[in-house]
Amino acid sequence: MPAAPPIDAVYTWVDGARPDYLELLRQHQVTPRDLNPERFRDPYEFLRHSLRSLEQHAPWVRHVYLFTCRPHAPAWLRRDHPRLRLVHHDEVVTEPGVLPTFNSNVIESFLHRLPGLSDHFLYFNDDYFLGAPLTRDRLYASDGRIRLPGTVAGESFRRRVYERQIVSLGLLEHGPLLILRDLWAAMQRDHPAEFAELRRHRFRQADDVRPDRFYRWYALRQARDQVVAEPAWRYLRYASFHKLKRDPARERAALDRLATRRPVFFCLNDDQGPTVHPEVATAVRHFLARLYPQPGSFEVDPA
Repeated sequence: MPAAPPIDAVYTWVDGARPDYLELLRQHQVTPRDLNPERFRDPYEFLRHSLRSLEQHAPWVRHVYLFTCRPHAPAWLRRDHPRLRLVHHDEVVTEPGVLPTFNSNVIESFLHRLPGLSDHFLYFNDDYFLGAPLTRDRLYASDGRIRLPGTVAGESFRRRVYERQIVSLGLLEHGPLLILRDLWAAMQRDHPAEFAELRRHRFRQADDVRPDRFYRWYALRQARDQVVAEPAWRYLRYASFHKLKRDPARERAALDRLATRRPVFFCLNDDQGPTVHPEVATAVRHFLARLYPQPGSFEVDPA
């Protein structure tokens, strides 16, 4: 396998517990759906433990970018960490009328503008975790092309690039994605009208273009010399997607299975509705503390 280039990791995140952020949401909301707390709450400390998982299982990652709304940053984050790049939306989003945005699809469309970002980068949501060592051969095929999961029919059916789809492929799409920075930019240059329309959507909506899906379709259409589709059957051998529900017994059992299996990639997707069941939140925190008990270097020393 050819030598892999430096790889950075990028997280998108906001502090949904800030009163000023909640007030900003209310000022701009159009429908009740715009205030869906599943989009911005984190009673589980996902980001903290995802970063721990990254350090534990992918120590070769060069820099970690946290792309967030100004002035957000976790209180526990070590801002002077030499490998951390804290970037606020207004540092890269220069188009008038886009900010503030509460639409993760819009935010993702600007990832390629992060200053100093590596040509190949791993994109994480804060509810993505590494459960076992992430080796380069999980990301690259033997000929050096990037493995592209979540591509069942994606290279053929362009209609799958939108937020709403008839058949959910969450099992394949909720995990870290290795992205070619230039290709991410090229798909937007080649489809300017669709991305301009997306950026007018301050909140997520059904006709949003999903950049991650669009990228899969575009890359497999335009750059077969650089990417290769990762078969679903192979990807699901080392990846898992789990929706958190308001059922403590169910969640404890599911989390125990995850702890035993330890897939390389897994996602814990908050699907509890308007409120979080306290026993479920406790179970998730205990699970994460069991897998990642040691504070990472990105955390301020509690002493």
